[in-house]
This record gives sequence, structure tokens and C-alpha cells, in this order.
Amino acid sequence: MNSARRELLAKVAYLYYVENETQAQIAKDLDIYRTTISRLLKQAREQRIVTIEINDFNATLFKLEAALKARFHIREAVIIPDNREETPQQKDQRLSRAASQYLKQIIKPHNTVGFAWGSVLSGMIGQLEQSAPIKTDATFVPLVGGPSPSNSRYHVNGIVYDAARQFGGHSLFVDAAAVQESRYVRDGIISSQYFHDIQDCWQNLDIAFVVIGGPLTNTTSRWRDLLTAADCQLLRERHAVGDCCCTFFDRSGKILKGDLLDRTIAIPLTQLQTVPHSVGVARSLTKAPAIKTLLGMGILNTLITDEETAKRVLAQ
Repeated sequence: MNSARRELLAKVAYLYYVENETQAQIAKDLDIYRTTISRLLKQAREQRIVTIEINDFNATLFKLEAALKARFHIREAVIIPDNREETPQQKDQRLSRAASQYLKQIIKPHNTVGFAWGSVLSGMIGQLEQSAPIKTDATFVPLVGGPSPSNSRYHVNGIVYDAARQFGGHSLFVDAAAVQESRYVRDGIISSQYFHDIQDCWQNLDIAFVVIGGPLTNTTSRWRDLLTAADCQLLRERHAVGDCCCTFFDRSGKILKGDLLDRTIAIPLTQLQTVPHSVGVARSLTKAPAIKTLLGMGILNTLITDEETAKRVLAQ
């Protein structure tokens, strides 16, 4: 490239990027066609006369997010960077923070928002309390029944109550555990009038936040103490790879129906497919197969996870 051409590229780039002139202004000043200015700016970047650097942006994470969206046809992926010096609890806190920020980003006035429960979603609401309340007049509803008494601090009722308080909305509550002792008891609960209100909200969800559980060997689950020994044995025999909203599935994406599911109080997974923002929040290498399977089932359209989990999901 001759020096005159290079000087022209530099001049056009300077006027556009430093002096903030429009392409139309530059074309008029230099007596050049407007379409030519666009080509000159592109060439200036290609010749590295202009280099663009974006601060506070991790290109690696962006590429991972794009790869997840392309492979699983989801609308959004949010990935937090790895920090090998952090404890699992600290990683979960950062995941909760990312989830709370995403909820603030997407929530609209009068939305209907559903929550499952667990430590990460509970922490997510705790992060919201560090910012000023937002008035939305939204409705917040449980997507699953409650935990055992030993895990009451993660109860979904507490999560929806705190979310409604933070967003200036309303909350509905569930008065039963996620897994009942029989189908008869479960059917009696979901046929009650108060539960009809919850189911109506399930039909009209705008946003759903859920967690994803890993294999049965994973000891971090906050609800699986509701399962009987027979439940666990049958799930192992049927090769359960994970769960979402207290509903198990195998590696092929088949929902494991039967007595346990018939005793479970939770939104049907297939119903999440129709929610505009169905958001899964989960991390850890042990959960990667379950995350990959659930995304492949088309249940969720958004994933919030960490870098190492995203890489493992894509590598499978």
C-alpha cells in the first residue's frame, strides 16, 4: 500500500473515531462518496491502522456464550469467569449475583415470575437486597413444593416473598412439600382452590428461574432428603442423570415418569418450554451432563453458569 493511500485511511479513521464526525460529514469534507468512507474505515481496521480495544470485556466468555447459544439454540447464555482460588461457596455467590443482575435486566412491570428453590436462588434474592427496591407490581409464584424442615431456610416461599418485596409485587405461597407420601395426597393438594391460583400463574409465566440438579451421588442437593430409599434405587436403575423442578430425566432426555413423579408437586418441565424467559442457574462439573441434557431437551432458553462448566458442557 502506498503512503498516500495509508495517509487517507488514517485521516478518515481519525475524523471518525477521534473527532466523532459522521461518515456523511467526512464524505462532504473530503469530497468522497459516502459508501467509499465505509469501505475506507473497514480497510483501516483490516490494515490495523485502527485497533479497537474494549475494556472490561472478556472475549473468551463471549465466545463460550455464543457457542452455547448456537449449539443448543437458546436465546441467552451468561457465563461468569473462573477463579480457581475461590471456594465453591464463593463461586455460588458470584453465580447468584449474575442471576440477580439478569433478573433486574429482563423483568417488566406486571410480569409473572416463577422460582424453584435452592441455595443459589436463595442467594440470588439476597443479592437483590443490596440494591434499591424496584417497583414492578409483578407476581411471584413457586414452581415447586417446599423442602424438608431441615432445609427450611431455602424454602421457595421465602424466595418469592423476598422477591416480591424487592420488586414491589405480590407473592403466592405453596403449603406442601415437593414430594408427598402418595399420589392421592398430592392430587388432593393440587386440586385445592389455592393451588388453582398457582397453576393459573404457571400458565402465564413471563420468567422462570430454576436450578439443575446433578446425579444422585451429588450430596449438595437441598431437597433430595424427601426421596425414599426405594425412590433412589429406582432412579439409579433408570439411569437418572439429573433433575429440574424436582423432576428427573435420563441422559437421553427422557423424563422419568412413575410413582415418584406422581407424588411430586412441581410445574411440568414441558410447560417451561413456553415461558419467554426460562432461566437455568447451575454450575459444577458433576452437573454438566444434566445441564447439557436439559438444554438439549429444549426446556430452557437461558443458561447462567460458570466458565469451567460451560466448557465441559460444550466438550460432551
